[in-house]
Amino acid sequence: MSDYTNVTRVKADMPDSGIATDSDYDDVIAEMITIASRLIDREIGVWDNFFYPSTTASTRYFDGSGELEQYIDPLVSLTSVSVSETGGRSSSNYTSWTLNTDYYTQPYNTTDNDQPISMLVVDNFAGSKGSFAPVRKGVKVVGVFGWSTSPPKEIAQACKIQTIRWVMKAKQSYQDASANAQTGELIYAKNIDPDIKRLLRPYKIARMV
Repeated sequence: MSDYTNVTRVKADMPDSGIATDSDYDDVIAEMITIASRLIDREIGVWDNFFYPSTTASTRYFDGSGELEQYIDPLVSLTSVSVSETGGRSSSNYTSWTLNTDYYTQPYNTTDNDQPISMLVVDNFAGSKGSFAPVRKGVKVVGVFGWSTSPPKEIAQACKIQTIRWVMKAKQSYQDASANAQTGELIYAKNIDPDIKRLLRPYKIARMV
């Protein structure tokens, strides 16, 4: 599993807690970071390690859209695209398509915009392909699936906030309420932090294939 922050960064944000200079807590914090990372994946609605995927390419299949556009799972880097143009699903039935000749990836300029590839589009001007044939499991995509090769700063910050919140709750035996020593006010914390939700909102996946 891949974590979206690390123990050093979490402790750096807790300079007055007494934990920052105490290595006895490191294993517990590391475990909390892993759990927080997976919580973020669940909150957004994606698979594990979405923001820190393995660099090893994998293969995924998608139902052909029958249109010029083909939605796919978010993709960090693309290796190949093959399409069943005749309706079969054996390995010999898939025809390799050529990037920037038969199809393009969208959105354009993904590197500059810090976005993953999320759609394939037929070149309907110079290309020789008509559409992505409406075949079940008819589009085979090979590549590294996920949002990015390393966590965006908002994701890393969300992971830190959630981990620190759990560390502080652990110091209070995981009570749902803590007290403000200056005002005597009770502070209740039952749901995911609103700051975390705001950080995650731009990454919410509306449509997963």
